[in-house]
Amino acid sequence: MSDSKRSNERRIMFRVCRYNIQGREYADLSTNISEGGIFIKNFSPPSVGTVVTLTVRMSEEWDSQPMKIVGRVVHINDDPDPHKRGMGIEFLSVTAETVPMIQYFIREIYRQEDLTQGTLKEQPASGQGKVTYEYHIQKKGEPDK
Repeated sequence: MSDSKRSNERRIMFRVCRYNIQGREYADLSTNISEGGIFIKNFSPPSVGTVVTLTVRMSEEWDSQPMKIVGRVVHINDDPDPHKRGMGIEFLSVTAETVPMIQYFIREIYRQEDLTQGTLKEQPASGQGKVTYEYHIQKKGEPDK
């Protein structure tokens, strides 16, 4: 995608990302992240529209708790140079065990101080008495869900 089509500023982020596509686990290197998504290198990227679930371990500050980010492939680069191949993933939702973790993610990625751009839901999690919180990201101009 050319820079002129990008609506969000990209920040360089080289990090191994673990993700799941249709029940299959992968680990590849990200190259950049923005308010709207992430680009992950992949030798044979899936087709546009494919749902991807990224698993992120928070820092020690957050006791290395897991956070899941659901996204959708919105762009693929199938350049002949394998070092340029990969997929652009648009963030759709974030699931974590605590609201502060989600707020931290939103503040750091979306640079917002509150959760006004989406919907936060509490849901039962596996395990006795546990709940998780899921934040559905709402893009500007989208109707409420």
